[in-house]
Amino acid sequence: MTTEQLLSLDQAPFDQPLEVQAILAEPWRQQLGKMGFGRGCRIVRLDETLQAQTVRVRGKNGEVVLSAGMGLQTIVHLDGDGRRIPLIDMEPGQTGHLEGTTASADFATALEQLGFHENDPIRLIRKLPPMDYLTLLEGQGLLRLSEGDAARILGRSGSHIRQFSLTAAECDFTVVQLLGCLRAIERLQRLGIWPDTRLRLLEVRSKRICRFSGDQQLMVTSQDGLHLHLPLEAGKQILVRHLTRPLLPRPSGSA
Repeated sequence: MTTEQLLSLDQAPFDQPLEVQAILAEPWRQQLGKMGFGRGCRIVRLDETLQAQTVRVRGKNGEVVLSAGMGLQTIVHLDGDGRRIPLIDMEPGQTGHLEGTTASADFATALEQLGFHENDPIRLIRKLPPMDYLTLLEGQGLLRLSEGDAARILGRSGSHIRQFSLTAAECDFTVVQLLGCLRAIERLQRLGIWPDTRLRLLEVRSKRICRFSGDQQLMVTSQDGLHLHLPLEAGKQILVRHLTRPLLPRPSGSA
C-alpha cells in the first residue's frame, strides 16, 4: 500500500501511524472537530480485542507493571478457590501463583526478566487507568507512550534496572531491553526506541477519553493525547492514509 491510498478507519491496521484525510458524515465531522479531531490529525488504531487494563502486581522481587496483553496471556492459579484464570481477570488484593502462559517462550522469558517464574506467588495490586507518559527521546524529541508501552521498556536508571513505567520523572533512563510480542516491540522501534536508547520521563498524565455509544467499538489514540472509543458506523465515515514509517535505525554504537 502506498501512502496515497485511502481506507476507512474500520479497515485500517492496528498499531500503525495513520493520518485522517476526511470525515464524510457532517454530524461526525462537527462532533469530532470540537475535540480537535479532523483532517491532518495523526492517530493510531488500537486493537479492540485488548480492552483490558494494564495492571500493577507484586511478586517475590517487588512490584512490576504488566501491559493488558501480558496480563491476558499470564495464567494464575488462585489461592482459596483454586481457579485458574488470566491475571487480568483477578480483582485487586487477590493472590495466587503463576501457573504459566498462553504465549510463546519469548513471553515467558520476558516475565522472567521482570522477576516472575512458574509457581511464584503473585498479588494484583490495582488496575491502571489509561495514561500518557510524556517522554523525551534523545535525538528524536517528545513522545507520548501509553502505560502499556512504558511497561514494555526495561532499562537502567542510576544503579537500578526497572521498567520505564516505574521510573521517576526527570531521571536519565537507558533502555536495556524491549519486552512483549513482536508487534509491540516493532511499534516501539518505529518510534526510535531500541536497546541503548536514552529516554527521560517528563510527566505522566491521564488520557483524555471520550466514549460514544455503540455495540462495536473502534479505539484510536491521537498524537495530542486524545483517546476515542468510536462506534463502527463512525469508523466507516473516517478516511485515513497509512503513513509509511520504517523501523528507525538503532542509535549509533548500539550492540
